[in-house]
Amino acid sequence: MIEIFKNKPPKDHYISMKRYQNIEFKKKYSIKLIEDFFKEFPEERRGRKEFKKKEIQNIKHLLYEKIFEKGMKINADCVGLIKEKVDKEYIKINVSFFRKYE
Repeated sequence: MIEIFKNKPPKDHYISMKRYQNIEFKKKYSIKLIEDFFKEFPEERRGRKEFKKKEIQNIKHLLYEKIFEKGMKINADCVGLIKEKVDKEYIKINVSFFRKYE
């Protein structure tokens, strides 16, 4: 199981994997399709607020799934130093992978 730390994990338990530091995962998102749908059917908009936030959240879930797949592939024990950045078109997540200190 991979442990998650928003900041740097404790040094006495984990050591950094030098090759896998500050790896960037990036994905483009667009709400154009949703906006076009609501323009065509404005009555459907009622009760569906904050759809942009929900779309961003869905893309973040997909990116975190890729992060965990990468961690399992390289046999990392911990993911740390997580930094998320949301631009107008892109969502970027920088992470570092760590291994248990042995």
